[in-house]
Amino acid sequence: MDYIKKNYIKLIELVLALVIAIGSFTAFAACPVSEEHVMACHYAQLAVTLFGTVLSIQALASLIIRNDKVRLGITISQIPLVIALFFVPGTVFSLCMMSSMRCISIFKPVVRVFSGLAFIVSVADVVISIIKKENGELQSEHKETAA
Repeated sequence: MDYIKKNYIKLIELVLALVIAIGSFTAFAACPVSEEHVMACHYAQLAVTLFGTVLSIQALASLIIRNDKVRLGITISQIPLVIALFFVPGTVFSLCMMSSMRCISIFKPVVRVFSGLAFIVSVADVVISIIKKENGELQSEHKETAA
């Protein structure tokens, strides 16, 4: 239980990354591939799945690794990845032309919401890590001067 309390932000990052990775081809998948041709939104879905998988691996590594500096570096590296993920559907990869299509009505908004949440959590994790580091250094300085 103590481990969960110390790493709750890392666990939230992992859950969001897994939702993006798994949901991109299940719950909020883009338009299905037809036998005649593959639409461009399918490639956006593949890219989102890839980004979500990489984010999941980074979040899992951040949970396993104990070195605070490495964990902070992993979290910082997640921020540009999440920003890129936000722009994959509709900007980097074009989607279908009709707004009633699944890729525009479901896939794009859900990916943007979850990538936005992942961005907020990652930035909060960086800020909290930096504050904890500064407070930890300040507390150790006070202990040395008191002794």
